[in-house]
Amino acid sequence: MRLPIKLNKAGWPSPFADLFFAFNDPRPLAYKPSAISADQFSASVSSLQFGVTFKTTHPGRHAQSNRFLRETYCGLRPVILDVGASDGSTSLDLIQELDSNFTCYYVTDLNLSVRCGHDPKGVVYFADRDGTCILRASERFLVYSNTSRAMLPFRLIAKVLLAKCRYACGWRDLVLVQPALLRRTKYDRRVIVQRYDMFVPWTGSPPDLIKVANLLNNAYFSDAQIKKALQVQCSNLAPNGRLLLISEDQDIEKFSVFRKTPAGMELELSHAGGAKAAPHVAQV
Repeated sequence: MRLPIKLNKAGWPSPFADLFFAFNDPRPLAYKPSAISADQFSASVSSLQFGVTFKTTHPGRHAQSNRFLRETYCGLRPVILDVGASDGSTSLDLIQELDSNFTCYYVTDLNLSVRCGHDPKGVVYFADRDGTCILRASERFLVYSNTSRAMLPFRLIAKVLLAKCRYACGWRDLVLVQPALLRRTKYDRRVIVQRYDMFVPWTGSPPDLIKVANLLNNAYFSDAQIKKALQVQCSNLAPNGRLLLISEDQDIEKFSVFRKTPAGMELELSHAGGAKAAPHVAQV
């Protein structure tokens, strides 16, 4: 990240909050996440970065592909694997769209939780599962640990500020999943939230549908990594299963649907030009 120090929108008037380097306030997650709205929960989660990957998400993003899946699986009960689902807000959208037309819905992400603590001044710190501080959030600024492309002054300032996490207390685990989705798992055993690495073969029930949305792009991964992830996911699919890839460009939902045939993967549908990762799928 070239600029690891961002403005916290919550601490600035609108002319500053509208700047491209102003991000949503993640601090509400550290207080009472169940009390904030679904939109605010997603906005806060979207400011978290693990490695090079932001957990960017918000509800209502995939209306076109959800409609296609509802029509395609009407009267059927597929096993669905949702890869890189972030906080599960778009998973909830699809679950509601499908109603009861699925056997099992796996909501997965590599980072489903984070540790959070605060210092005496009320600054909130977030740490990954390895204990590394990934984000410092004050009223006005957000400081990230990803300084790989930052200029030396910013890199040093970020390192010094993040090191202050040693003064933080009250550390606790925070689940980065929409409260409504967690409630759904309590009474609907078909919906399962599970940590999963997309580069590793799936060991659960072979999915009839795999959805990968807004994850496989060159901002996060190299072409070689994208191809490897797609090879794994295509291997995960049950016979005749579908792979749904989604990417967004200026709020336009673009997606591609591939069908697994005995000969290999076959493009079934391309919407609005198709997903960016679609050319990396090995086709018949």
